Amino acid sequence: MSTPEPVTVTIDGRDVQVPKGTGLVETALAAGIEIPVFCYEPRLGPAIGACRMCLVEVEGMPKVQAACVLSAQDGMVVSTAQSSSEAAEAQNATLEFILVNHPLDCPVCDKGGECPLQDLTFRWGPGASRMEFPKRTFEKPIPISPTIALDRERCILCYRCTRFSEAVAEDGQLIAENRGAASVIATFQDEPYRAPFSGNIIELCPVGALTSTQYRFEARPWEIQNVPTVCGMCPVGCNIHATTREGKVKRILSRNHPEIDQGWLCDKGRFAYAHVRARDRIADPLKRIGPRRYEDVSWDDALDEVERMLRNAGGRIVTALSGSETVESAYALAKLLRQGLGAHSAVLPEEVEPALDAFRAPLATIGDAEIVVVLGDEPVVERAPIVDLWIRAARRNGAQVLASADGERVRSSERVVLIWSGPGGEALPALAAGLGIADKPGSAAFHLPQTANGRGVADAWAAAGDADPENPEPIGLLIVSGDEAVANPAVRAMAEQAESVLAISMFRTPLIGWTDLVLPGTSYLERDGTYVNLEGRLQRLRRAVIPPGPDELAWLAKLAERFDVELSPYPSQVFAEISAIAYGGLDYGLVGEHASLPPPVEVGDVPKPKAAETAPGQGLRLIPYRPLFSGPAVERVPQLHFQRPGPEVELSPDDAQRLGVSSGQQVHVRSNGTSVELRARVSRDLAPGAVRVPAPHAADLGTHVEVST
Repeated sequence: MSTPEPVTVTIDGRDVQVPKGTGLVETALAAGIEIPVFCYEPRLGPAIGACRMCLVEVEGMPKVQAACVLSAQDGMVVSTAQSSSEAAEAQNATLEFILVNHPLDCPVCDKGGECPLQDLTFRWGPGASRMEFPKRTFEKPIPISPTIALDRERCILCYRCTRFSEAVAEDGQLIAENRGAASVIATFQDEPYRAPFSGNIIELCPVGALTSTQYRFEARPWEIQNVPTVCGMCPVGCNIHATTREGKVKRILSRNHPEIDQGWLCDKGRFAYAHVRARDRIADPLKRIGPRRYEDVSWDDALDEVERMLRNAGGRIVTALSGSETVESAYALAKLLRQGLGAHSAVLPEEVEPALDAFRAPLATIGDAEIVVVLGDEPVVERAPIVDLWIRAARRNGAQVLASADGERVRSSERVVLIWSGPGGEALPALAAGLGIADKPGSAAFHLPQTANGRGVADAWAAAGDADPENPEPIGLLIVSGDEAVANPAVRAMAEQAESVLAISMFRTPLIGWTDLVLPGTSYLERDGTYVNLEGRLQRLRRAVIPPGPDELAWLAKLAERFDVELSPYPSQVFAEISAIAYGGLDYGLVGEHASLPPPVEVGDVPKPKAAETAPGQGLRLIPYRPLFSGPAVERVPQLHFQRPGPEVELSPDDAQRLGVSSGQQVHVRSNGTSVELRARVSRDLAPGAVRVPAPHAADLGTHVEVST
C-alpha cells in the first residue's frame, strides 16, 4: 500500500505536517491542540458531523465548519475556538442547545465525574443558563436489556450507539426512532438488545444516557480505583480496567490495545465479573466426611491432607488442567509434582502447536487483510468474539472472507489471514507453510483455542520437565485444577476411576459427591501473573481484589517445602524461573500494561497433521460447540442468562432447502434412538452436510443426526 504524501496545515498559528487525508481532529492533536467532540469516534467509521461541537473557522470558507468531517489538505489554515471568536461563539451556542433539555442530575448520574459533557461544558460552555422553562422528561430508566439501562432525557443524539450497532457489531438491533426533536434511541420493535457486544455502547455514550444495570448507583469516580489487567474469559486476552471499590469489583472497562481489541469488549468479558461474589463461592477448604457431606477445615489441616493424598498415590497422579491457570501457578504445580513426587502425567486443556509461532502477527492484521480464510467447525464469535469483529472490519475494508484456502487468489495475495476455529487446529501450520504465509508481511495464521491461557499452561508444563507419559492405570490421585476442568465431562469420567480426587475450584455446587478434598480457587481478577493469548503474546494479570483464601502460589510454596522442592510464593520470581526456559529471559517488569508481541520464529520443519478421524454414520454430521455465554462464570451472573442460546440447530442453506426447513421452524433432531425438538436456524457460514447444536442441547446425540419437520 502506498504512503500518502505529507501536507502542511496551519492550526491556530502552528504549522503541522501530517499525511494527506488525515482527519482535522487528529491533525489538531498532532499540533497539540484539542478540538472538542461528542459524536466523533474514529473506531466507528466515517464521521457524521451530528453534534456540531467541533466547529472551526477555515480560511477561504464562508462560515464555520465541522472539523470532524474535514481532512488535511496542503496549505489549509484553521482557527479553533482557542483563537477564533466566531468558532468560540459557535461552540458556546452548540453546548447551550445541547443543554436545553439535558437534566441537571449530575450528582446522581453514574457518568458524573467522568462525563465528557460535564468537562466540555465547564471548559467551552456558557457560564449560566438562559433556559427557565421546564425540561423534557421521559419514563426512566428504560431497560433495553438486563445489562443496559437507557435514560432518554440525557441523550444528546450523538448516534455513537446506533453507529456501533450498525457499522461495527453489525447486529442492527439499536435504532433511532422518529425524526428531528422527537428522535429517540430504541431497540428494534422494543426487543431486548441481545448481541455479544452490546455493552460497548455504555462506554461509547458521552453522557449518562446508557448505563450498566450492574454498576448503576454503585460508586462514584472519587471512590474507585481502576486496575489495569487482562480479561480471562477467552483466549483473545482483551486489555481491561477492573474498577474496584471497598475491595469489590464493580465494573469492567476496556483498556484499548489497538493490536488486540481496539478498545472493544464482549459482554461476557464486561459483565461476568460478578461471578467472584457467587453464593456458592468456596472460602475455606472442604473435606468429604460422607457421600454428600463436607466440612470446612483449616488450611493447615487441608495441606496435611493434600500431603497424605500425594504420598499415598505412589506416583500414580494425573492432573487435569483448565487453561485458566496463570503461567506461574501451572508451572508451580508441575514443578511440585515432577520434582517432589516424580509424577508428571497431565491432561492439558488442548493441544498447542508450537509451529504456529512461525506465522505470528497481531490480531489487527485481520482488519487489513485482502483475504480472510475461516476454517474449522465452530463459530468464531463463540470461541474468540473480538476476532469476529476483526473479520467484520476486514470485510468492510474490502476483504474477501472465504471458507476454503483453495484457489489461485489465496496463494497469490500478499495479505492472507488464516483463522481456525474448533478442533483440528494442528493442521493449520502445514496449511500456512504451504501458502507461504511466513514470507508475506501482511499475512498471519491464528488458531482459536477454547481456553483463556491454554498456550501459557502448555508452556509452563513443558518448562517444568520432560514430556508427559500415558496416564497411569489405575489413577491413584486425580488433581482437578480450575472450574473449567471441573465442568468437563471427560474429567468427571476420569474421577469415577480414580482412587481419590483433589479439586481446586471457586464454586461448591458442581463438586458435591465426587471429590474428596476441595481447595478454594481464584478468579483471574484475583491473581497476579501472566497469560499467553492466542497470538502468542505474553500479558500481565494484576490482582484487582483479594481472594477469600490464600493465592495458589502461596499454598503451593508451603506444600513444596514438605517435599524439599524450592518454590517461591511470588509470581515475579516464579516467572523469572520459567522465562529463563521458555521466554528468552524476559523480565517480569517488562511485561507492561500494553504488552508487545514477540516477532515470528524461524520456520522449521512444520509437522504434518494427523489424518482426521471421521466417525462413520448416516445423516448430517453433528458439531456440538460450547457457546460463549456458558460456563461456570456465566451461570452465576443472572443478567447474562438471556444471552445464552436456546435449544436450536443450525443448518446450511443447502441442507435447509433440501429438507424444507426455514429459520424459526421447530424440527426434530434424531440420533441413536434419541429425539430432541429444536428451533432451526439457517447459517450462511455453515458447510453442507453438517449441523451445529449448542453443547447443552447435544449431550444425548451421536456423531450423526437426522433432521425432520
